[in-house]
Amino acid sequence: MTLAVVLAMGGGGLAWYAAEVTADLATQNTTAKQLLVASDGKVAEETTRDDLSAQIAEAETVLAEPVLTRLRTGTGDARDSLGAASDAVEASMVEFARGQVEAARTGITSAQARAEKVHAATEGLGVDDVVRGQLQAALDTLAAVDAAASDALAGADLTQLEKAATDLSTNRSVLTLATQSLTDAQDAITCPWPDQVWDPDSGKVPSSALAAIPWAPEHLVRADVLQDLVDLDAAYSEAFGEHLTINSSYRTYESQDSLYDPASPTAAPPGCSTHGLGLAVDIGGGVQAFGTQQHNWLQQHAETYGWTHPDWAGPNGRMPEPWHWESVLVRAGP
Repeated sequence: MTLAVVLAMGGGGLAWYAAEVTADLATQNTTAKQLLVASDGKVAEETTRDDLSAQIAEAETVLAEPVLTRLRTGTGDARDSLGAASDAVEASMVEFARGQVEAARTGITSAQARAEKVHAATEGLGVDDVVRGQLQAALDTLAAVDAAASDALAGADLTQLEKAATDLSTNRSVLTLATQSLTDAQDAITCPWPDQVWDPDSGKVPSSALAAIPWAPEHLVRADVLQDLVDLDAAYSEAFGEHLTINSSYRTYESQDSLYDPASPTAAPPGCSTHGLGLAVDIGGGVQAFGTQQHNWLQQHAETYGWTHPDWAGPNGRMPEPWHWESVLVRAGP
């Protein structure tokens, strides 16, 4: 039927028809190639790109055929297959972008929580209002970006979804930097020594995150370091026949404040003490003096169990405190 129609069209009509259908398929194929490049690393299912690549190759085979062959067989099947493969890639790109947005939104939760905590904890502690204002502005911007992301997720516009993912990532970085800037500013005001670090959680660790030391239940440490301390005590007990003597452990903000004397470096300012994070203990029973068997044993073995004696508390440190021992998590930062 197609051939009969073509023959009836005559030479001029034949040439026009051949050129038209060839141009349509060629244009579609060019667009498909551009889509294949643009979709690299941006599809939920890589098999959709594989299929599109195969359909592009098939279209090129059709385009390379003699004119009469194309007229006899037509290009409709090639166009339909290429269109379906292109649609599948575009749908997979939307699915991928949606996943990126959802992952980005999940990722900002902890950053927002810490930023809000730092902002609230620094109120009234002397930090420049401009620095606190920058963090609040970053929080407000991220909230607006998150709302826009929610709107994008309600639709299927690829451009909006990709923009939402990018904006979330960018503004999370801005928020993180603003949080650190405010933390550093508070640290500079509150903590007088370089080896002290201000932390909004210091002295304010929730009871659910603390655990009692089994052989000294009146003392608490952060629950995630308790087992290391228990294991260290077991080894110490085997060596000396007695438990580690715990004289001090977690301190609330208020208790640290009561110990702090600005005229003396003995106790850190509230907000700067590792005791306030539940990551430090003061140990007696012989450990409280340099050079004893007990202290030397801890120096040799404590880090095996995740506890250490910081340099500032060493015999040549800023404040020699043989009794002060910390979890190695202190080094990991917030």
